[in-house]
Amino acid sequence: MSEQNNTAEMLVIGGGVIGTSIAYHAAKAGIDVVLVEKNQFGAATTSQTARAFRTYFPRKPHDSELATRSLAEFRQFSATTGVDLGLENLGLLTVLTSPQQAAELEADLADHREAGAAVEMLTAAQAVELNPWLDPDTIEAAVWNPDTYRVKPEKIVQGYAEGAKQHGARLFSNVAVTGLDGDSGVVNTTMGDFTADAIVIAAGPWSGDVGKLAGLDLPVWGQFAELLHTDAIRTDRDVHNSPFTFHPVSGLKTMGMGKAFLVGLERISKQDGLRDIWYQAAVDELPKWYPQLEGVKLYSAWTGSLDVTPTKSAIIGKGNGKHERIFFAAGFTGHGLAQAPVAGQIIRDLYQGHQPSVDLTPYSLATNLARLEAF
Repeated sequence: MSEQNNTAEMLVIGGGVIGTSIAYHAAKAGIDVVLVEKNQFGAATTSQTARAFRTYFPRKPHDSELATRSLAEFRQFSATTGVDLGLENLGLLTVLTSPQQAAELEADLADHREAGAAVEMLTAAQAVELNPWLDPDTIEAAVWNPDTYRVKPEKIVQGYAEGAKQHGARLFSNVAVTGLDGDSGVVNTTMGDFTADAIVIAAGPWSGDVGKLAGLDLPVWGQFAELLHTDAIRTDRDVHNSPFTFHPVSGLKTMGMGKAFLVGLERISKQDGLRDIWYQAAVDELPKWYPQLEGVKLYSAWTGSLDVTPTKSAIIGKGNGKHERIFFAAGFTGHGLAQAPVAGQIIRDLYQGHQPSVDLTPYSLATNLARLEAF
């Protein structure tokens, strides 16, 4: 590596959807950017998704706001980057099972609407009309979010990476970070040392480990995660267009994919060795809500790690003191696709000294550290 190419205004660590979004938005703003990724771009958490994103997060209007603002950019993605994301309307149905739960989430909808999310309270009959696989006797009410879409995550990474390069960014894959000095801005890598005015940690599940290289405690960890799929369902009823359906009490998630259902279980823990327990929980939960799927076998669609935080929302911000060169955007808990555009804009704005367009308090390091003891 030549001496003239080992400096940058901003060095981004991580080449998933978050890191490439940051590189794109920063480079487009005229910032000299280098991005390093230890594997291939988008090979980790970005590829390990249901290939869908939503714009409603129960009890988290701040997350709904990030996703809703991001949707506006995705709708223009093809025009701005030349890459088709394959947006396909899916819709999100959040199933509520008790009068108390229904009342609590209904009272919360005003905040989500203020954040820009399209949400509507439905009766059990209306919910079953949207997803006829559900058992109406198990449903009290539901929240419908039409702005949930299938998407091709690899295309998002491709569009951002190519766009960043067009604006002058230098992107390197198969380059691992081995050391990081926040005071001097020196980043040691397997292809040599870089010096940058700003260092951005966007390394997904490994962000906590990268932070430790600089003595920065980022409460982000990698949690085992798995998506399952059923056998092909033999029926004349439409499976593929079954909406993304979320059951907050159990954490069960389903969506149609071809002639099968994709099945997930949203449960967050720092414990290891829970795979067999969670797999059995998914097997047990599915027929409770979908009696027609009684006895259907589940198979692994993918296994991997999600980047998780104590608040189950991302950590986005900037360090201070000896870490003032360091910025971070990590811990998206599987929701990075929905929030990547705005995350990139926020890091760009923070670097330029501008006020971000959203309140970062829910995403602050302090907020997450305060919740860490619960884990």
